[in-house]
Amino acid sequence: MNRKEMDELSLCGKYLIGQEGLGSGKDRFLAEYECSKSFPAIESVLRGRLVAVFVVCLGGGTGEGCIRSFLQKAREVGNKVIILVATIPHSSEGAEKRKNALGLLKALEPMADALYTVDYDDSWYATLTEVYQEANRKIIEFTDSLLGIVLRRCMITFDFNDFRTFLQFPTPSKHIDFFMLAGNLDFLRKEVKDWWKKLPAKYSSADEVAMAVFSIENADWSDDKETTEAMDVVHECFLQLPPDAEGKWGIYPDETLPPHQFRLRVFTKCKR
Repeated sequence: MNRKEMDELSLCGKYLIGQEGLGSGKDRFLAEYECSKSFPAIESVLRGRLVAVFVVCLGGGTGEGCIRSFLQKAREVGNKVIILVATIPHSSEGAEKRKNALGLLKALEPMADALYTVDYDDSWYATLTEVYQEANRKIIEFTDSLLGIVLRRCMITFDFNDFRTFLQFPTPSKHIDFFMLAGNLDFLRKEVKDWWKKLPAKYSSADEVAMAVFSIENADWSDDKETTEAMDVVHECFLQLPPDAEGKWGIYPDETLPPHQFRLRVFTKCKR
């Protein structure tokens, strides 16, 4: 992201790497060099944080050149949880670019506690602009949802230890998969039948789920009948987990939801 793009972002804190602010021109080594000169600023941002989330668009020079240093610094300053969110280039951007991005992602995975990817090839949109917009939406939804299960007020306790248990649950990959449903209880009851089918294709059946976290939200939990029915929806999700899988859940109030509307967020880790 160059200076012009950063100027268009309404963020409270923005840090420009390099002096010109024009990006690295796809030169990863230039990005690494400029990033090394920004270590004091990077450390000041990361120090004292429990959780650090890094979002990187792989395939270019700037993100690929800086992300390794960012992850290393996060570990050095003692961040308890490090989450990496990465986008994978579309095939139309070049086979070599995509291959390099996937290779780097594999090398970066051991440096993070959890990994979430948005693959542009999975999008059904026709133009790259639409693909990028959809990716931005997915990234925002995922990060807001994942951090929200710890940061937001919870009626059924889901604390930081539960959060780390999920992220560190032993699976071959650190990848997290996620989807979200919103609607009335009739809609949720219908949608959670075989809910695992909404996960990526690597889940050939519910038996591929190693661990799952379900969070359900409603504006007003004072209606005992609706609350019981909402718990039945979550219970149905648990019933579909294999016997050796672990599951956790939380209940959250969200005053922004319309009356009688619920939101269900599902996070999983795969046995593969």
